[in-house]
Amino acid sequence: MTATPSGVNTAIEQGSARGSGNSRHNTIEALTVSHAGEHMYLVHTGSRLPMWLTRLADRLSPTRPGEAVVLIGAPLDEDGVEGLCRRLAPVLEASRDARVRLLVLVMSEGADAAEGRPSAARLICERWGFDVLATAGSALVTADGALFSPDLPGMSSSWWHFSPGAPARCMSSHLPVPDWEAAVRRVGRQTVAGHVVEPVPAGLAVRPVGPASLATRIRLHSIPPEHGRPQLILASPDIPTAALAVVMGTLPEHVRGSLRLMFLAGRPMLRTGQEVADLLGCDVHVAVGAPLVSGGIVPDDASAGDAIADQYLFDAVGRPAWRPFAQTVVHAPAAGGDDRPIRVTQWRVPPVLAGGTEPDALSLGRHWKVAVTPAGLWVGPRDAQPPLLVTARPASADTVALDLGATHRTLDESLWPELDTLFEQLEPEVCVRAVVHVHGVLGTQDRERLLELTVRHGLRQPDPEVAGRSVPVAHHGTGPEHTTSSHLATGSSGAWLHTRPEAS
Repeated sequence: MTATPSGVNTAIEQGSARGSGNSRHNTIEALTVSHAGEHMYLVHTGSRLPMWLTRLADRLSPTRPGEAVVLIGAPLDEDGVEGLCRRLAPVLEASRDARVRLLVLVMSEGADAAEGRPSAARLICERWGFDVLATAGSALVTADGALFSPDLPGMSSSWWHFSPGAPARCMSSHLPVPDWEAAVRRVGRQTVAGHVVEPVPAGLAVRPVGPASLATRIRLHSIPPEHGRPQLILASPDIPTAALAVVMGTLPEHVRGSLRLMFLAGRPMLRTGQEVADLLGCDVHVAVGAPLVSGGIVPDDASAGDAIADQYLFDAVGRPAWRPFAQTVVHAPAAGGDDRPIRVTQWRVPPVLAGGTEPDALSLGRHWKVAVTPAGLWVGPRDAQPPLLVTARPASADTVALDLGATHRTLDESLWPELDTLFEQLEPEVCVRAVVHVHGVLGTQDRERLLELTVRHGLRQPDPEVAGRSVPVAHHGTGPEHTTSSHLATGSSGAWLHTRPEAS
């Protein structure tokens, strides 16, 4: 799908007010150009390629016929853009001889002229006769190998297309343009039920009528787009469910089916997802948490960056709490008045579970398996399924639910070594929030083993006065939706102009 230029603009050729393109850095460390595949060139300092730069190159590989990629992973030396062109001259001449037509310059401010001097993109374009794609802002690479340059207030941005002898054309904040973007753009900017609906790089945003705060604008425009799906980002908790259903209903079925709801504040919204699914009569995808984005700022010691943003649950004051294991869940419309189980469709797990391919059947040793739940993890026998209470429990920024066992099933000694390995690989922010819920049968000796594990791995010990009760026990501060089972409750909180091809 060809990206339609949003217009021709020569302002970028005249330099931005910040004057950063050629003089941003002042260092005498020499630049090195390394090959990383056919027509893939990496610019760095020193004799060894940085691992982070290699990872970015892997995402951008392979180059397509007629294209070359230059990935700048270091600040320019004291000779600025002219010095960069001299370093690149041999590989640029070789690319021209190989009939390369389009050069993708992954370099922050590579399209931005400064102090009356031409940009790196313009120099390469005119001297070697290439068409060049470059950004006026931060050059970031997304997880699926797309180019992203956040359109932030007061900063130059977007990717620009340079052709010899012609003004640069502004293309988009991200390339290649996803298949879903045309449908999202057709929705445009409108008002629904007292809320503004507007396009953002990741899809659509819904926010209250009126000016948005600077922080909200930065976050909305810093979330990188995903090639396979748009996001419907809620900037307020008070948006009516019916309004969301109206917005989603305006999208074509194939776009609506892939769209994911996301609450910008990074707090759970499972109830909203279920209500929208019931209104629309179709499955609805919901993000658990929100990306932790930095505004797309590239570190001072680099000229390209990573647009991958870890997904976090955020607490009530907006601080990142922990990275949920379930990252996307799907709500199906209720059948006969009964809610259907929530399905986990995107997840992350500790390394010991990384070999599994299904979120509800991750092997843990010979006799046990793990299921990813909206609120955490469930560990149980291979022939059992998580209790409904476990799969229905909503995520919480304050607690991570670690559920053990199944009703009337014994937790025997074969579990403890496997559980020890699993606990060892939990991040510190998970351990301090962990709440262990036991749903199976646990004897006195095994209870002691469990207590030993919680101490060893920095989990807070269960309350001895409630650990053995055979009644539901709510962990302090979690509310009624976090009630444990009626068995032993052990609480511990502790083409850049086209769609890219698949890599061969």
